[in-house]
Amino acid sequence: MKKACNTFIAWERNSKVCKNCMRLKCDSLLSLDMEKEIARVFKEAIIKAYPQVAGAMPAMLITPGKTAEYQCNNAMALAKQLSQLEKPIKESPQNVAKNISEAVDLSTGLIDEALPTKQGFINISVGLGYVQKAISKLVRVGVMPPAVEKKKILVDFSSPNIAKVMHVGHLRSTIIGDSICRLMEFCGHEVLRINHVGDWGTQFGMLISHLKSECPNFLDTPPDITNLVTFYKAAKKRFDEDAEFKSRSHKEVVSLQSNDPTSIAAWKMICEISRKEFQSIYDRLDVTLETKGESFYNPIIPKVLEILDKKGLTEMNEGAKIISATDKKPLSKLAKSDPEKIVAYYFLNPKGKEKINPVLAKLAKETGGAKEEDGVLHVATSAKTWANSTNLTHEDCDKFLKMVPKLMKPLHPELIAELTRLGAISNDEVDIPTFNIPLIVTKSDGGFSYDTTDMAAAWYRSQESKVDRAIYVTDLGQELHFMMIFRAAADAGWLQREGKPDVRLDHVGFGVVRGPDGKKYKTRSGDTAALADLLEEGCAHSYDISKARQDEKKARFEELNKKGELRDEYKEFSEAELREIADTVGLGAIKYCDLRQNRTSDYVFDSKKMCSLDGNTVMCMLYAYVRCKSLARKAGIEDLDTIRDSEISLVLDSEKRLGICLLKFPAVIEKTCENLMAHNITDYLYQLVQRFNECYNDAGNWKVVGSPVQNSRLLLCEATASTLEKGLTLLGIKTVDRI
Repeated sequence: MKKACNTFIAWERNSKVCKNCMRLKCDSLLSLDMEKEIARVFKEAIIKAYPQVAGAMPAMLITPGKTAEYQCNNAMALAKQLSQLEKPIKESPQNVAKNISEAVDLSTGLIDEALPTKQGFINISVGLGYVQKAISKLVRVGVMPPAVEKKKILVDFSSPNIAKVMHVGHLRSTIIGDSICRLMEFCGHEVLRINHVGDWGTQFGMLISHLKSECPNFLDTPPDITNLVTFYKAAKKRFDEDAEFKSRSHKEVVSLQSNDPTSIAAWKMICEISRKEFQSIYDRLDVTLETKGESFYNPIIPKVLEILDKKGLTEMNEGAKIISATDKKPLSKLAKSDPEKIVAYYFLNPKGKEKINPVLAKLAKETGGAKEEDGVLHVATSAKTWANSTNLTHEDCDKFLKMVPKLMKPLHPELIAELTRLGAISNDEVDIPTFNIPLIVTKSDGGFSYDTTDMAAAWYRSQESKVDRAIYVTDLGQELHFMMIFRAAADAGWLQREGKPDVRLDHVGFGVVRGPDGKKYKTRSGDTAALADLLEEGCAHSYDISKARQDEKKARFEELNKKGELRDEYKEFSEAELREIADTVGLGAIKYCDLRQNRTSDYVFDSKKMCSLDGNTVMCMLYAYVRCKSLARKAGIEDLDTIRDSEISLVLDSEKRLGICLLKFPAVIEKTCENLMAHNITDYLYQLVQRFNECYNDAGNWKVVGSPVQNSRLLLCEATASTLEKGLTLLGIKTVDRI
């Protein structure tokens, strides 16, 4: 059998037979990832024009153009690269762009025209025939992901705390994390959806003690503590006010960590009640998770600490075991902020009993930045204030360093000598602390911290689960913590793999949800808003809007009926249908509003604006989707498979723009997999809807039902609807057939 032919020019304009291989619809090698194909063609053109750079090709810079369909922006960087060759080639970016344009292969039909500009860019026009055939294939094979190397990816998201209600703060982690999982699954990766719940720690001693005292027969007669929030508040009140109860709670933690059967049973009971509450939220949001909480990693903590000790990464500091990361830098190339970091790390937090290194203390006294009072050293924190050096806070240290700039700009020779003695300087290079604070893997009382658990999780995920990539979805306030965890994991050698790329760790940080007043979203009483209440608010508002619109539409139809002007049959939603649609739209509106933001920004939760028809909202997406699907019904075509092989003919410029937009989808998905910014998808979907509306609203030219190109336009609508549906599905949003 002859292989499929990808020589696109072989297609005759009015024939479905490929002249090269004589097969019908020979488009098996026709790529739907148009941006990647354009990049490939221009890469070949660059190599053809300048074979000297074939072994060191720059990244291809293909972007949507401002005045053209696409633009190649490689000429400027390439001109610089050519000038730096062993045998330099001196050419202007304009001339480089001209030579690349002339080398572009137009025979494939992908590129219709490549025109260099005076600025050194290349404006690209895509071949109409290519777009038509690609849309035809899209309609037949469906919306496809980009071709990427398949990996094992772990996404750590949601992560509520046991015995506490899921609140508005968990909304973003859950929605963003789920969208990342859906995205990676669509691309064919193996995805682990991990819920790192807070199900271990000192608070459980308090909860278990309260349970035992209030319900001593809880094992035989399980109490009704389904309202864990009330239960938690009561336990916390006793813990704060009753010294004897507080002492019992601390002992209960020891019992729990020692696997006492009764304590473990109480712990499991509390955890199970919480998980049921969490699951009700996840079910409503259509989110799937596998729970691997803090308790899962507790048994491996001793092993992980032993590994870290053997690697030489831990050190003792005032009874605690810490991990501090440093980077080497030549003394001659210190940045402006480096001296303060060095002095703060090595001289204000020494390993001895002093709170300030004696060398720094001596120099500070000599320059007026410190003084002795009653045998105790005090350091200046302003021109008039002093702080006891045996009890310095981080804020005190920062202020003190501002008072002794002469010791650091540049570093005083005696400080350099002391750093050399401490082993921080060798070969004129100094170890500069990467972070202002260390990780604390064992507290001074011997207990473990969040740092310990997260280090154990990092070890397990890289060494046992053997993931290629781990993505942590939390608020931006935890960014520094995870940067420190990632660095420690790298220093421990856990991310390096022989013969394979290093394990990739990403922190997906996000801003806070604010109320209409601009402050953190809270209830009227000032409490943190429960997530369940927030979802209910969105759905209730969606129902009110849907009901009002239905009543308005019904009144309009009745008025037209009286005048005898009714053209379409009116079908009223039942109450159950209205509730179902309102729930789908309401939850979709909340998700879409969250994901359309740059995730690092805060945003205002306003259920009215979320359900608006104007702008980039889920209602705008759903209305466009319903319009696309309705046209086939109006044409009397119940099964699109009966016309799926019809030829695509994009007659109008607006249709070509819509077709090109449809073929951008794989590039958007690949970009989002890389930067994990879901608003790439929402921005794309909004652009897609705008392109569709350009056609739909052009009543004078874009007639569908009964037109000579009816089937072509119905299939273009189907391609649009399929792409909208896939994009919304990746965001965790369901579509509706009627609205």
